[in-house]
Amino acid sequence: MRAVIFLLLAASACAQLHEPLHLESPVQDKNFYLFSLIERTPEVRKAVETAIPIDRATLMRAVEQECDAEADCFVATLRFDDEEIATVEKGLRRLYRGNSAVKQMADGPLRGSGVLVRSSGKSGEDLLADGWIQAAQGVNHILDVYGTGQKPRYPAIDSPSFDVKSPAYGRLAQLRAQVLEDGIDAMTLFFEPSLRFALALLDINHRDESGRLEPLDSGENAASLRRMKSVQWEKFPYSVIVVPGAGPDTLAWSFSPEGKARVTLAAKRFRDGKAPFILVSGGYVHPSQTPYCEALEMKKSLIADFGIPADAILIDPHARHTTTNIRNAVREIYRYGMPFGKKALITTDPAQSASIENPA
Repeated sequence: MRAVIFLLLAASACAQLHEPLHLESPVQDKNFYLFSLIERTPEVRKAVETAIPIDRATLMRAVEQECDAEADCFVATLRFDDEEIATVEKGLRRLYRGNSAVKQMADGPLRGSGVLVRSSGKSGEDLLADGWIQAAQGVNHILDVYGTGQKPRYPAIDSPSFDVKSPAYGRLAQLRAQVLEDGIDAMTLFFEPSLRFALALLDINHRDESGRLEPLDSGENAASLRRMKSVQWEKFPYSVIVVPGAGPDTLAWSFSPEGKARVTLAAKRFRDGKAPFILVSGGYVHPSQTPYCEALEMKKSLIADFGIPADAILIDPHARHTTTNIRNAVREIYRYGMPFGKKALITTDPAQSASIENPA
């Protein structure tokens, strides 16, 4: 059985290590970090309220009275159209050029957060514009999938929990819109009604997976992070043993046979001194709406079945497929300050190994 070695390039641009982001509302912050920054930075909030006075609140009041129990109607009203996205982009660009607080937010915490790393080579103005466009598209995607029933990228695991075309679901959407309307006076930013309704649809469908178990650095990963400060990295050929999860196909099962096989190999390699930590990665994925987290179940098995110390195990409980297993593992290596020039050892089965290696 082969193990894949994932090489992490030690580029000078990666010399500055980022701490884990402070998450006050994990689902919102991880998906819409720019919106969270605007809401929580008083000077920026005031500037945006003044410069971009799109009155979506009044619109929401009207639609709440007119839509009856039809989720499609709420979505059609609260979705950002192309003209609105372009108008807001122009407004934010003007603010960046003319308002010091907005410029400082974009050049400071927004850029420094790393959440827009794919735009990191751009100017602060372009970074801010990219952040807005990405956030608007994210809100629209949630509204489309959980409001109108458009298929998500992975329907088997990410689809709505209800028939969104049913009258019952329409009444649920209407109820959440009424709750939002009751607090509409506090929504003074142009994006807040749409954002709040999108987050409400995620909540209705129990799609809070991206926020579960956060903050990891003071919870499930805290003991390992404390121990990490005293690790002598030069004694190990790898920084961490990464184990991608595998969910069972049966709702009643908490752990899959594939997952057990992978942690068996990982425990052996840990005992052989390959790395000072094991990073298990996998969320609440298979089957859809499972109450079990792949990473947590692997951690339990490593401790109970193989005697691996809890402070030698890191978890990523948010990955939903092999691509995000690898992405999230690299993020933890980076955020937690592990040596970024050291290789990480991926331990899995031949089928997934071939998938990870495949350029396609």
